Amino acid sequence: MIFLKVLLIKEVKRSMSLRGSYILSLAFFSITLILLPIGIGPDKNILSNISPGLIWVSIVLTSLLSLNSLFHEDFYDGTLDIYRMGSLSFVEIAFIKSLSHWITNFLPLVMVTPLLSLMVGLPNNLLLYIILSILIGTPSLSFIGSMGSALTLSLRHHNLLLPLIVFPLFLPTLIFGSGAISSLVFSGFEEVFLRQMYILSGISGLSMVICPFITSFILDSNYD
Repeated sequence: MIFLKVLLIKEVKRSMSLRGSYILSLAFFSITLILLPIGIGPDKNILSNISPGLIWVSIVLTSLLSLNSLFHEDFYDGTLDIYRMGSLSFVEIAFIKSLSHWITNFLPLVMVTPLLSLMVGLPNNLLLYIILSILIGTPSLSFIGSMGSALTLSLRHHNLLLPLIVFPLFLPTLIFGSGAISSLVFSGFEEVFLRQMYILSGISGLSMVICPFITSFILDSNYD
């Protein structure tokens, strides 16, 4: 257990450094939510109706930026080889890598969402629910994204291939994440919201359990 804690702290510290991908993620997320209302127009009613979708689409697009560096740097500098000879399995490494990606890339987005939600006209009474949906839904993006990152590990030119692989797998999270909040925008607090949140929780839970094993198998195949 102590090795898992050390690895998690190491990964979080590296990701939160000045070279970390969280800076790019924050910048892209902020710019997207600032520019989209300008392109759509100043009608507050339209913005309020589509604001959950705008926020969730921005989150999904932002997640694609930071997946490239999840395993590639460690693969080419030999760090993964050292991990492979150590006491940690690839399943544990994949889990910690995905968890640190979620902590450093999505938790900062949660912190700036209250401010940026004003740009897209999100109703104030829905702010807590959008934050809750982000916290519940985004772990699936990190854990599913780790599989795509592992699949392109041996390719030096993978920047365009990775989004093509993982984006279809992100669609359920996008649909139920934005759909849950949209149900509140149009119909108020109804059972539809709870059902979609349960499904979103299930997607994240299954991703956290299953994806590290799949990622481990893919990582190990790169050494065969």
